[in-house]
Amino acid sequence: MSNKKDLSINIATEQYQIDDLDIDSEELVMQLQKLKALRYLSDTTDRKWLAVWTAIVVSIWLFVVLFILIFNEQFNIKLNTTVIVALLGTTTLNVLGLSYIVLKGHFQSTSN
Repeated sequence: MSNKKDLSINIATEQYQIDDLDIDSEELVMQLQKLKALRYLSDTTDRKWLAVWTAIVVSIWLFVVLFILIFNEQFNIKLNTTVIVALLGTTTLNVLGLSYIVLKGHFQSTSN
């Protein structure tokens, strides 16, 4: 029983040796390949969702900032210059930061 537990830990962390495998090593290698393929598919799906979510959030945020700037001028809301600079600064950082995170996830280099 402990052998199965040790083997599952090794599979989960992907730190296994071919020499350490059981008699059914070919079946185990096939299972590992299937698990890696499922993980790759799951990662790809998650990255696509993250890219769409980021594009939506950034777009909404940009429209809100534009809306605030336009209404500040048209309806004379009289926002302080410091508030406008902070709003534009955080908007720029959000756009660049979220875009960087999504692009880094899509184009990361791996050794596999």
